[in-house]
Amino acid sequence: MQRLNSRALSLAGQGQSNWVLDVPEGVSIWEWVSAAFMQYDIQSAHLDLMGGHLRSAIFYTGYPDPAGKRIAQYGAPNHIGNAILISAMGIYGKDRQDKPLLHCHGCLVTGNGQTQGGHLDTQQCIVGQTGIRIYVTATSDVEFVARLDATSGMHVFHPQLAEHIDGNAERAAVSAAPER
Repeated sequence: MQRLNSRALSLAGQGQSNWVLDVPEGVSIWEWVSAAFMQYDIQSAHLDLMGGHLRSAIFYTGYPDPAGKRIAQYGAPNHIGNAILISAMGIYGKDRQDKPLLHCHGCLVTGNGQTQGGHLDTQQCIVGQTGIRIYVTATSDVEFVARLDATSGMHVFHPQLAEHIDGNAERAAVSAAPER
């Protein structure tokens, strides 16, 4: 059995807060999440997306790397319209260039009743008429940063202690709509 020795599994700490974010019809998941997180200075978070209608979605499924250099790789994008998001989970942090990134995987039911899932392109997932509710656990003393993972050979989120621990755990509720 190969050990996951390149991964930090957890970092002890305080500083987490829980939020509810309601994403309305007609916007992308990324558009609403990034605007809200920028408005409330959220740098890193775990997201649980509850079920709802998507007007359109793009997602990627993984398959084994034929060369055997990686655990898996993504295939071509899957484009679907009129889907139901059963649920999804995401991590919000910083990419390799220190810019905001949301990595999200979910399960969808297509218009013809087929269940599919994989990595969601949240910039291209447009919320439908029911909206989407997201439960957010934001962290202030731990941040997620994409780095090369020696086990998988891919850039994935790793936890690390935040550079700017401000100690201010009290913030206004994110359930308020971000400015458009």
